Amino acid sequence: MGRDAPPDPATDQQRSFETAARVHERIRSDPSAYPAGWVEQVRFRDRYGLPPFRPPRFADGARVRETLERLESELGVEIGFATAGGGEGWRVEIDREPAFGIDRYRDDAANTVIELSETAFVERIEGAVSER
Repeated sequence: MGRDAPPDPATDQQRSFETAARVHERIRSDPSAYPAGWVEQVRFRDRYGLPPFRPPRFADGARVRETLERLESELGVEIGFATAGGGEGWRVEIDREPAFGIDRYRDDAANTVIELSETAFVERIEGAVSER
């Protein structure tokens, strides 16, 4: 299973909270079948009465991990994120080297949203890789 890939590949990228609630039920029923981070998210959200977890996504709703996995495969690089000091910003790293900064925020359900479209992010990654 990928870092943040859904357990069901047919799951829509832009799940509704209702669908996410069904995923939470599956995680509760068999936590050993899911990444530890997903299980902890479900438990945390249950404990505090928060809406279901949605994986990090771009401003246009595309899921971050699927985009990263595709780019890493296509470009033969490792892409990661690191905090950029205080605040909400992140630094994008390519093969563990700083590439560029991005902004992010937490939506009303405390899920991470990167303030770029998937297309803009892909263009920035491709540009950074071509400059290396």
